[in-house]
Amino acid sequence: MNKTILIPESEKGKRIDVVLAELLGLPRAQVQKSIKEELVLRGELALKASYKVSGGETVTYSDVSMTTDDLVPYEMKLDILYEDEYLLVINKPAGLVVHPSFGHALIARQGPLSDINGAFRPGIVHRLDKETSGLLVVCKNNDVHTKVAKLLKDRKMKRHYLALVVGALHEDAGVIKTYLARSKKNYQKMENTPSTGKLAITHFKVRARYEGYMLLDVELDTGRTHQIRAHMEFLNTPVVGDRLYGTNNLKLYKEGQLLHAARLVFPHPYTGQMIDVSAPLPAYYENVIKRLEKDL
Repeated sequence: MNKTILIPESEKGKRIDVVLAELLGLPRAQVQKSIKEELVLRGELALKASYKVSGGETVTYSDVSMTTDDLVPYEMKLDILYEDEYLLVINKPAGLVVHPSFGHALIARQGPLSDINGAFRPGIVHRLDKETSGLLVVCKNNDVHTKVAKLLKDRKMKRHYLALVVGALHEDAGVIKTYLARSKKNYQKMENTPSTGKLAITHFKVRARYEGYMLLDVELDTGRTHQIRAHMEFLNTPVVGDRLYGTNNLKLYKEGQLLHAARLVFPHPYTGQMIDVSAPLPAYYENVIKRLEKDL
C-alpha cells in the first residue's frame, strides 16, 4: 500500500499514528512500524508517531510490509561517478526524494543492493534532503553497507557541501557546534536545544563573497537531520532558497535550497584505498553564481 492522504481538519491535535490507523482501517501497530521505518512523510519530513496533526496537511503512507517486489522500477538515467563490485557513488539531482523515489530508480538497475534500511531504501546508507543535490553512497550488499555506516559513525567519511547563503560573516572560516532537536514550535525544523539535542558539528570556509551573499565550503563532522540548514540559520546566514529555515532568502532563487553535496572522501571499506569523488554544481546553481559575479 502506497497512498497520499489529506488529513481532515476534524483530526486536529491527534497523533498521526492514531489518525492513519483510523483512516486506513489498519492496526495501529502496523502503522507504527511504517512510521519507525520512516515511510510516513509530510513533504520530505519523516514523521514520528507522536506527531500531532494540524488538520489539512497531506502525508504519504507506505506500508512496511511491502518488499522490493512491490516497488515499480522507474527508469531514470543515474549519474554514477564511481562504481566497483561493492558500491556506487551517485550524483543525485535536486527535487528527488531519496526514498522511495530514488529506490525505484535503483531497483530499475537490476543489480544487487543492500536491504538493511528496508525495501524503500535499497543500498542507501545516508540521505540528502529532497532539494539538496549531490553525492550519495549506494551499497551493493549488507556487509559493505555495515562497513560504510561505521565509517560515517566514526567520522571517517569527509562530506563537503557548497552552500550559497544570505548575509555575511566577518570570519573566513569557523566551526559551528550546537545540540539539535526538533523545534517545539515547528516540528519540521531542527533547532539548538542543549538540554535534549544531539551534538552537531559543522566546519565552514568562505569560498567567495558577493553583495549580500556568500558561497561556503561546508564540511560535516556529524550528520544530523537538516544540520547544515539549521546551522546556517543559527549563524543568521540561511541557505538561499530554503523556505523552512529563512524568511529573507528567496529573492535570488525560489526553486529550492542552493545546497550541493560536492565531494566525498573515504577509505574503501575493503581495500582501504581512498575514494575521492567530486560532483560539479548543477547548471541552475552555476547560473545563480554567474548572476552574482556580474554584480561584483
